[in-house]
Amino acid sequence: MPFVVPSLLWTLLGAVPTASEPLCAGREPCQVAESFHGGTDARGQPLRVVRLDLGWYSSDDAPEEKGRKFGAGRRANGSLVEEDCAASEWWLVSPGAAQLLLAVCNDGYGSARKGEDTVKVKNGLFSHAQAGGDSQRWLHTRVWRLSPLQRVREGHVNFLTGQDQVEDRTTWDFSTLQGSRFLGPETCQDGPYAPSKRTLPYLPRVPMDAAYVEEGWKRVELGACALQAKNVIVGKLKGARDASLKALLVAPDTLILEVRDNLWVGAGGKTWREDDHLELWLGPKSPEEMTGCGKPDADERPVQWSIALTTGLVYPGFGPPRGELGVDRVELRGASGELEGYRLKLTLPGHFKGIGLAYNDSDESRKPERTLATSPLKFSRPETLNIVRDVPRSESTCVVRKQELEVVVTPPRLQGPEIAVLP
Repeated sequence: MPFVVPSLLWTLLGAVPTASEPLCAGREPCQVAESFHGGTDARGQPLRVVRLDLGWYSSDDAPEEKGRKFGAGRRANGSLVEEDCAASEWWLVSPGAAQLLLAVCNDGYGSARKGEDTVKVKNGLFSHAQAGGDSQRWLHTRVWRLSPLQRVREGHVNFLTGQDQVEDRTTWDFSTLQGSRFLGPETCQDGPYAPSKRTLPYLPRVPMDAAYVEEGWKRVELGACALQAKNVIVGKLKGARDASLKALLVAPDTLILEVRDNLWVGAGGKTWREDDHLELWLGPKSPEEMTGCGKPDADERPVQWSIALTTGLVYPGFGPPRGELGVDRVELRGASGELEGYRLKLTLPGHFKGIGLAYNDSDESRKPERTLATSPLKFSRPETLNIVRDVPRSESTCVVRKQELEVVVTPPRLQGPEIAVLP
């Protein structure tokens, strides 16, 4: 049963509880170290986040199973130098119940013994940052919404050995399906560094039902449930309506795209390269597995197709690619019937772990005036493609609302008031 906390304690006093408050009852040594205002729940009831300091465990007595309410074996004194760990808990408390959010036992989190847990509660969000390491430090962050309880975002940073410079950083937002991985320059055998640092956006793969994959995609906009291309690698955009590209993987081999433009050029030039066209790149390895040093090996080489948007015709490109690329498309018309763009369903051949897309916008010049890509794409370089990020249903899903896809964050499966929400 959840703890029953007297409502007057929160609604009238609004103060930091004392060591005698119910969460500490029978749990010596225990004291309330902090209490934060956590906003209100769906019923308008006040929420608070309470941090408990629970003393020290010896290295031999520390519990092996993490993320649970700490039991016996703790003592008032200890030291990280002696390889003890300091036990702390954070609880979400409402007038009628308490739920364990987070339980940690800080043993220094690495040989440097400088590990820290930093918690902030603001605007109804609970953020936890854990830092540790040895000569190479790391930082892991998580942000959760308190009402309703749900993931918001997470990230991880590795720093260069003995430095504050970032070597590797990942970010992911569960509510927008947006994120990326930053990779610092690599040391290469034939030179000091790889060509450059890379920030590779994740292209989400969200399983959709058969009705959407077969026919529903024609009538439903991608909305917020897709990767928006933001890398302008040739030219520049003149405005928000100039050109746009969205992409979402909805099955292992199925990609949905939306391309919009204020002026369409096609089927009038000497070659499809003069028309508005889309490039698709597939790579057999994930870009994050490659350093960018030297030329790609044979098992790393990407393949390329081009698709003339106004005709839907497919042209094999670099590789050369094998297998058939399936293309279905529908026109996107405005309220007055004007052509605004195209929505495409691509059936992708073969196995891939990296993917990249680029829209070449010709306008009136009969040559690409700008190229808008989903990644910092470079011709034939597989390390510049997007990373495919599978989104399990336990994290987020995409649902159809008002004829467009919307991200819905999956509620956590609570296992009991004494088992932490944050694993």
